Amino acid sequence: MSVRGDRHARNHAHDHGPVASMWAAALAALTLMVPALVLIVGGNNNGRAAFDSTAYHERFIRALAESFPSFDLSNPLTATTPGYHILVATAAQFGAESTMAMRLVSMVVGCAFVATVAAWIARRTGAGLAYVFTLPLIASIYVVGSAAWLLPDNLAWLLVVSILFLALGDPPRARRLALASVLLALLVCVRQIHIWAAATVWVGGWILVGAGSPRPRGTVDRALRTAPWILATVPAFALLGWFVGHWGGLTPPRFQNELQVVNPATPAFILLQLAVISLAFLPWLGGAVRRAWMQHRGIVLACAFAGLLAAAVPVTTADLHAGRFSGWWGLIERAPVLFGRSSVAMLVLSPVGAAMLGAALLGLAPRARLVLGVSILAFTAALTANYYCFQRYHEPFLLVLVPVLCVLQRDQPARLSPARALVPLGFAALLAVISVRGFRGEAVPPDAIPAAEHIAPGEAFGAMR
Repeated sequence: MSVRGDRHARNHAHDHGPVASMWAAALAALTLMVPALVLIVGGNNNGRAAFDSTAYHERFIRALAESFPSFDLSNPLTATTPGYHILVATAAQFGAESTMAMRLVSMVVGCAFVATVAAWIARRTGAGLAYVFTLPLIASIYVVGSAAWLLPDNLAWLLVVSILFLALGDPPRARRLALASVLLALLVCVRQIHIWAAATVWVGGWILVGAGSPRPRGTVDRALRTAPWILATVPAFALLGWFVGHWGGLTPPRFQNELQVVNPATPAFILLQLAVISLAFLPWLGGAVRRAWMQHRGIVLACAFAGLLAAAVPVTTADLHAGRFSGWWGLIERAPVLFGRSSVAMLVLSPVGAAMLGAALLGLAPRARLVLGVSILAFTAALTANYYCFQRYHEPFLLVLVPVLCVLQRDQPARLSPARALVPLGFAALLAVISVRGFRGEAVPPDAIPAAEHIAPGEAFGAMR
């Protein structure tokens, strides 16, 4: 049944070729480049992204550049692994020493991220629809902010989606998974929490073995033959282990008192975001939802019930002191609260998000369903192991995930029409307005220093050049 389902999906797929991918990639990159350049060349240094960039990341990058290549990674001014910072410090060795030049390097990384997403979608839908599908991602304040300032987010997301797209390759190929395992090692060096993407490589190996010749003689044989792909991710785990040993924890010492705590509200918050984003793509997901309701109603209801439990069991109200603030938490804060612990917004939208996700997954070919389903579970589990339930940790990935779910629906090929495009375009416009408002926030001085709790004993900070 699995092979038949995948053949059915391939028969309905149409390869729009490299030209469509190049056009979509160029349009997406240019669209992100324009606001990023306005912010960089215009000298804008306002808002949260500007503060994190100035007080933390730029200071660390300059320290790396000054000691290049003898890096002190014992207690860096970043809660992430230092791969992004080393990349920008390397660029500084070739002349990109000014703040503006460094920010331009970050812009190039951001453009590569959105271009990769647009190119992958365009190969399956054409350049026009790929561009429309990518616009909400481009408009996100978390993507624009990371492109316009010195933040590691876009580089991490670029590696995450590259691994995901390689695992989704059809037919499965060993060389794609080999490359994915190399990218995973690089990813861990940029943002350690994304070690969850190892699960994407593992399930890709499981699928590759199942599609290979000779076919496995049962589950045990298949698991044994998948083992090499598990071993292929060992370098990534070894790198993570090195950082843990070096720091005495999953983050540098200066951040360990606040980040290494589980936040049980994260699954519900991710589902709430999925509900909001899925509504923007309903013209392409509506058919999958209807079919799932008619053919697999029990599964859809089970997903909705799981979403309700995710929202009802933990405390899901906004709370500054529990890592639940900023982004959509501002709207959740305004919603009614039941029993002093459960936000009505969560209780309504989390089941909707879970049902939409379940319906969308049911509309995929079995292989794609397995890759995306496992990836979503691994992503959610990893992000739950973080004290801060921040929208910026989730939104870019979800803005890629939902269009991918639309593109891979096997019974309803994604097509572009003006009426359909209005919904995601309207959503992109809303996200753009949010971005503009965010970049009009409080001005950050060029000598901004980290929060007091992040300053190590005896550490002094001076003005940057």
